[in-house]
Amino acid sequence: MSKERAVRRAAREAELAEQRAERERGDAERARRLARRTTFAKVVPRPLIRSSSSTGGVLAARRRRRVGLLAVGFVVVQVLTWAWTPDWGVRVAVIIASLFAIPVVAVLSS
Repeated sequence: MSKERAVRRAAREAELAEQRAERERGDAERARRLARRTTFAKVVPRPLIRSSSSTGGVLAARRRRRVGLLAVGFVVVQVLTWAWTPDWGVRVAVIIASLFAIPVVAVLSS
């Protein structure tokens, strides 16, 4: 009878030791993950632009959408010009014209 109990106790202790080791491995992995996250957070700055939830409102959303569309339009015009025109004079002229046209288009779109 005492041999049976000793075998069961040894099995329980082995199982507990295995669970303890698994828990320690999980804790070590969580600690490594937290260390990586904090190191990454120190290296990469937080975004300078606030999230849309903090600057709420219908007018702010419209303004963000309009500014975003203007930026996309500017980039599209520049990419198309650079892709289709090998002449540097035309490229520079389009950049200058676009920079002067952006405020005009912004006012006309509001």
